[in-house]
Amino acid sequence: MTAYMRNKNVFVSCLMFFLTIGSLNAQKADINAICAKAKNPTFCSNYMKSNPKTSTADIKTLAKITFGSAQANASGALTKIQSLVKTETNPTLKKGYTSCAEQYKNAMSSLNDAKQSLDSGDGPGLNIKVSAAMEGSTTCQDDLAKVKADPSTVKNSGDFQNICGIVLVISNMMR
Repeated sequence: MTAYMRNKNVFVSCLMFFLTIGSLNAQKADINAICAKAKNPTFCSNYMKSNPKTSTADIKTLAKITFGSAQANASGALTKIQSLVKTETNPTLKKGYTSCAEQYKNAMSSLNDAKQSLDSGDGPGLNIKVSAAMEGSTTCQDDLAKVKADPSTVKNSGDFQNICGIVLVISNMMR
């Protein structure tokens, strides 16, 4: 009976130790430090304030929240651009929108790859794949600026860049 109680106490002590270690790793993320390093600190602060879940999130949870916003933004931009491709009658604009849609499809593919890195806690892998997704958006933005496209499409692309920039900062903190 004494051996059983000793083993039980050792088990409980080990369990408490690992729970304590796990809770230390789950400290609240420093949003001010993240936004200070972001490409657009004002956008970052406004973005963080707009989602109440970010104020208490740890770094991994914040990465998931922000990454989810990047995916939603890219998906919304792609849907809008595909709609513009269908309705545009100006051949130059149509070509620009078509090119942009392809770039966003590539961005979505890169984000799908990045999701695996995020899920496994691979900060460097997340960084590389989100950076690749940003390239498509940058190319789209450049293409649309040349053809004087719908300004809201260019703004959406800028928002995507800013959200991805926040993910990059967070991914560097996950290393």
